[in-house]
Amino acid sequence: MQEVGQFHVGDMINVFRHGSLVMQNLGETSTPTSGCVLFGTVGGAIGLVTQIPADFYEFLFELQNRLASVIKSVGKIDHSYWRSFHTDIKTEDCEGFIDGDLIESFLDLSAEKMKEVAEGLQIVGEGGMKQECTVDDLVKMVEDLTRIH
Repeated sequence: MQEVGQFHVGDMINVFRHGSLVMQNLGETSTPTSGCVLFGTVGGAIGLVTQIPADFYEFLFELQNRLASVIKSVGKIDHSYWRSFHTDIKTEDCEGFIDGDLIESFLDLSAEKMKEVAEGLQIVGEGGMKQECTVDDLVKMVEDLTRIH
């Protein structure tokens, strides 16, 4: 089986189901996702895995890295270490996944921190041209992402 990604969830996943917890209304969101799979853990957590286009992944990956440097975690555990894939045999960096919880935490930041995160971030605008991302662009995008689960 070919590995396409690895991600530490923090619990034992014991069930997968195709679907979503919310009804999707076309036109309600501009978030390009496909193939939603829900998972449940032994501890009662529910998560969602979905596919996104490569360019959107790259954008969210950059946003995730910026947020990880701005938001300090409990216990000061580095985000990349927490999400790394660990077994008794090996430890490998997280790859192929975006941490939706971290992305969603953008909405909890102060206006000053939001601006710090958005500064220099580029999005693909109308006509396929890259443009400077604004705080409002990020808020809308993150709010759209919260609606897919």
